[in-house]
Amino acid sequence: MDYVHYLEAFDKESGYLVREHRLDIDLDDLKRMLDIDPDFEVFGYPVPNSLVPEVAKYAEESVIVDESCDYFVGFFR
Repeated sequence: MDYVHYLEAFDKESGYLVREHRLDIDLDDLKRMLDIDPDFEVFGYPVPNSLVPEVAKYAEESVIVDESCDYFVGFFR
């Protein structure tokens, strides 16, 4: 089954989703980048601050990294 992946930005103060960017990257490649077990079924996964710019390179549109946000990758079928 195919997944659609999003880089999601959540406001640190409120916890609300404030932006999402669709990613154009294979699921296996994304799991390797984030060091996620290949067999692990994930629906949301935190992205370390150090990796946000690398993940953002695969966004379909330009991403401006906002320090007031925590970033996650959302995996949707």
